[in-house]
Amino acid sequence: MSSASPYDSIAPEDVQRGRLLAAVAYLPGLCLLGLLGAPENAFIGFHARQGFLLFMIEIVFVVFFWIYDVTLGRIPYVGPFVGYLVKFLVWTSILCVTAYSAAKAANGEVMRLPYLGTQIERVPF
Repeated sequence: MSSASPYDSIAPEDVQRGRLLAAVAYLPGLCLLGLLGAPENAFIGFHARQGFLLFMIEIVFVVFFWIYDVTLGRIPYVGPFVGYLVKFLVWTSILCVTAYSAAKAANGEVMRLPYLGTQIERVPF
């Protein structure tokens, strides 16, 4: 069984043509532009798949925080304080990962995010 990824060797032409769309793919929801708009470009596909997985994590956090807000978030003083603190840390971290990944894509680099980069072959697009 081959462990080589199709994203290990991407043609320089794909990198040059896809840098902007690859960077945009990390913005929430816009990963679908890369997945559906340029399926033949491996560079865009790589970053769009990572952007899609990052978007799925964002959706999971939105649902988690919604559940927290309607349950434990109603505890006076402590619930909202803990909720705001955790939300600030999580969303700031996601913003930093998004900005870093978009900058790497705009520079034409193929950089796998920890934990997400190993899962991109599972994205069905």
